Amino acid sequence: MKKILLLFLISGFSVAGVAQTMPADADPKIWARALELHKSAIIVDGHNDVTSPMVDIDFNLAEDSTGRFHSGDTPFHTDLRRMKASGMTGQFMSIYVSGRGGGMMRRAMDMIDATYREAERHKDLTMCTTAAEIRIAKKSDKICLLMGIEGGYAIENSLHALRNFYRLGIRYMTLTHNVTHDWADAHADEKRHNGLTEFGKEVVREMNRLGILIDISHVSDKVMHDALDITTAPVIASHSGARGVSNHTRNVPDDVLKRLPKNGGVIMVVFYPTFLDERTAKEAAERTERLRDQVAALREKHKDDDSAFYAARRALIAQNPIYKADYRRIVDHMDHIKKVAGIEHVGLGSDYDGVPFLNPPMKGMEDLVLVTYEMLRRGYTEKEVRMVLGENMLRAMEQAERVAAGTRISADGSLMKLK
Repeated sequence: MKKILLLFLISGFSVAGVAQTMPADADPKIWARALELHKSAIIVDGHNDVTSPMVDIDFNLAEDSTGRFHSGDTPFHTDLRRMKASGMTGQFMSIYVSGRGGGMMRRAMDMIDATYREAERHKDLTMCTTAAEIRIAKKSDKICLLMGIEGGYAIENSLHALRNFYRLGIRYMTLTHNVTHDWADAHADEKRHNGLTEFGKEVVREMNRLGILIDISHVSDKVMHDALDITTAPVIASHSGARGVSNHTRNVPDDVLKRLPKNGGVIMVVFYPTFLDERTAKEAAERTERLRDQVAALREKHKDDDSAFYAARRALIAQNPIYKADYRRIVDHMDHIKKVAGIEHVGLGSDYDGVPFLNPPMKGMEDLVLVTYEMLRRGYTEKEVRMVLGENMLRAMEQAERVAAGTRISADGSLMKLK
């Protein structure tokens, strides 16, 4: 009987019709352990951008997303079937707001509504706002949808709006996206404020008081340090890597990692090869430049047919492959964060449906077990794997909840602990 079970496990298993296949070079015994551990663990992912098509094209998570593309060339990574196969317990849905143009608060409200609608449509989903609710969902075989704002532009410089977003269920906010705004500098834009402005610091204090985690993905290094100087609750990076492994401004530098043990924060490692690997980033940039004229010619040829243009562009890109760092590179970043900050500060932040491609052979959420396998293969203990998969994020959420429960704002704007 045990031999039959092992053969079932190592050959791949299927949840809701989506199969995870053991890599050809995998150790069958470790793969079997990974599958069992992955199914029993609480898994929390920090970032999923499928909310954009949920609003823009009324995408229903019950639809099969395999083989579908977002506007352009980016494949879908998420649907309900694939979400179940991933073993996910808590999925943070990104309430992404662009830093350019207007209507930012309205856009955020539309995405929040779309998230609630999906939870209302599907019995397997439930809205959650606390660590305790995620634990309950695991016992009930439900998947929690949680929400985090990506881009502090959404509050439109209003603490009143921030408080209302909390009431609607927002539990983290990325202080910027890629654009510097009125109170915080972005990683890839002009640094106008030398970090956070006084109002930006007030935003951080109010997030502490409410119980909204401060997300330092996308911000400048100075904003990362300013946030750590002010916050009394853990910070997170909802979808970033380690700059000590790949020198990209979207990754967290070692001087910030070294501050995490005192703060309690969690770096949720992104699954985008361009952020995780310098060779991939270089070749991707070179390909974009090399194909620029050909893409422009395709756009002119198919100027009246977007579908034909996107299909032609996908074919052109497929004919010009680049090196893509595989799933092992994700764990390289985890290793570095573990070494510099400690295992307590490592998490998952995939950026599903927010990036153009994942680390091969990953196609979508269903392949998440590859990360569990690679951690075990490298000698992570089962306890450490569970910490990375979800327990570290739950602990950070619980700490933020305790800070919010035990503080208030004093007359001078600082946080005071309640006796």
